[in-house]
Amino acid sequence: MRRSQYTENEIIHLLYEAHAGVPVDEICRTAQVSLRTFYRWRRRFGGLTPPAVMQMKELEAENRRLRALVSNLSERLHTPSGELPHAPRPGAPASAPAGALAQLRASTLAAERCGGALVGRFASVRVTR
Repeated sequence: MRRSQYTENEIIHLLYEAHAGVPVDEICRTAQVSLRTFYRWRRRFGGLTPPAVMQMKELEAENRRLRALVSNLSERLHTPSGELPHAPRPGAPASAPAGALAQLRASTLAAERCGGALVGRFASVRVTR
């Protein structure tokens, strides 16, 4: 995606001018941007001040970092080479019957489909490792 030639502070200044009463057409003409770009900026930076924009940028960077961590961890959990044998549950017999293994696989698949969280009527079926 192409980066804007305007900084956040410049965009906020243009939005402030529009809020102060300068016609939007004139602002777009002097800044050489389209009306669509101006209204996209207004939707994104609406009533923010420069410190609020900086805080928003920091939060976006933190979200990107956390998403990368989560995707890295989920890749580690779902790789076949990284699979560890499941430890038996406390109180479960050492050799589980085939039905219990199928139920364990089904609950693991259900957890993968819904992002790892089991809720609703299947909340009692939890995978413990």
